[in-house]
Amino acid sequence: MASQLGRQLIVFVTTIILARLLTPADFGLVGMATVFTGFAMIINDVGVSGALVQRAEIDERHRSSLFWLNQIVGLVLCGLTLALAPPIAAFFDAPQLVDILRVLSLIFVAGALGVVQQSLLIRAMDFRRLGAVETVAVLLAALVAVALALAGMGVWSLVWQLVLMPAFTTAGLWWLSDWRPSWRFDRPALAELVPFGLSMAGFNSVNYLARNLDYLVVGKFLGATALGFYTLAYRLMVYPLQSVSTAVSRVSFPALSRSAAEPERLVEGFLKMTKGVSVVTFPMVMGIFVVAPSFVEVVYGPDWLPAAQVLRILCFAGLVQSVGSTVGAVYQAIGRPHIQLRMALLNTSLTALALWLGLRWGLTGVATAYAGLAVVWVHFSLFVVTRIIGVPYGRMYARFLPPFAASLAMAGAVYAIGQVLPGPRAWVLLAEIASGAGLYALLMGLSGQVRWQGRRPSLVL
Repeated sequence: MASQLGRQLIVFVTTIILARLLTPADFGLVGMATVFTGFAMIINDVGVSGALVQRAEIDERHRSSLFWLNQIVGLVLCGLTLALAPPIAAFFDAPQLVDILRVLSLIFVAGALGVVQQSLLIRAMDFRRLGAVETVAVLLAALVAVALALAGMGVWSLVWQLVLMPAFTTAGLWWLSDWRPSWRFDRPALAELVPFGLSMAGFNSVNYLARNLDYLVVGKFLGATALGFYTLAYRLMVYPLQSVSTAVSRVSFPALSRSAAEPERLVEGFLKMTKGVSVVTFPMVMGIFVVAPSFVEVVYGPDWLPAAQVLRILCFAGLVQSVGSTVGAVYQAIGRPHIQLRMALLNTSLTALALWLGLRWGLTGVATAYAGLAVVWVHFSLFVVTRIIGVPYGRMYARFLPPFAASLAMAGAVYAIGQVLPGPRAWVLLAEIASGAGLYALLMGLSGQVRWQGRRPSLVL
């Protein structure tokens, strides 16, 4: 969690600096490019990370065979990106994308080299070393991006930031990892892992498409500037998810995999996981909703104000997705990613329909369609997974009630403070954030959800 928060803080600060130096159109161009490259990065993994983590026993045959398979896939995707750059640029009617995509093709080679080492650290739950590597990589890439932006490189500062993050991460993983691939490519070993890996890769691909159809629609039909505003709003909305939900799911997958054969432990682990996520993410998302206009204007500048309305709409999606994102760890832990894949296919189809309907109302219409479907879908997704592992639906929601009620009360109080407190907007914003955090902690303490043990708070899960 510390490394995840550290990385998100670095990205957050870097985005503030780059938003002051670059234009919304620069962010929009990179958003267009990453719709394709992000999808290809998921294929690049071939489900390796999940297969190596979930399987009870692995040996050198599995590790080396999957490593070389990943290198082949990485090189193929690199070549495919180079070939498809012109038609992708033509699709978005943005000629600048050709050179951008050609440079971004390096991501697949850099990322493939470190996937197995990363998976082995996750399997061993050695998040201390993994977190250190990833945090340093994000920091170094951010420093290069800011330096390039100050030098007047424009959109290329964002492009090289994306390329250098996996490159620095892979270099760090090879430096810290004791494992080195041998010259082995064992087909029987691959046959033992590929079915699970392909199911995970299939789900991740479809899920990525569902999560990025909005980028595709906005970039295609509303242009680079509109996508720049949408990109900033979406990034702010997903900070709580990336900071908390991603970290919890990453740890929970190997942990739940070890208790998959014990239903009671699995259920309790799932309930603790979702409750822990809600305690942290609910107040963050509701707080962002209340202060969105002031926050965007003070932090990013008045030129980015159109993103504030979109951000508020997307917060409804962020609130439910923070909890819903934990479902994947359960499907993978019990070895049933095929169900996850079917759910993702249905979600993608519904997302495409919703975005098509919302497009006629412009940027806010797309955001509303995305958020509205997310609210409905997450409840359905949670219902399905609770039926599979045998959790009473009401029991799960009962654990969400205290943090939801406390967050709602906090949001109301913060809004009132913002309406009556005089002074510069920056100072009012700081007062809103500080008072909101303090009030939420107080309410959770009064409700008995947080107790003090010695000098440290203990969350009651």
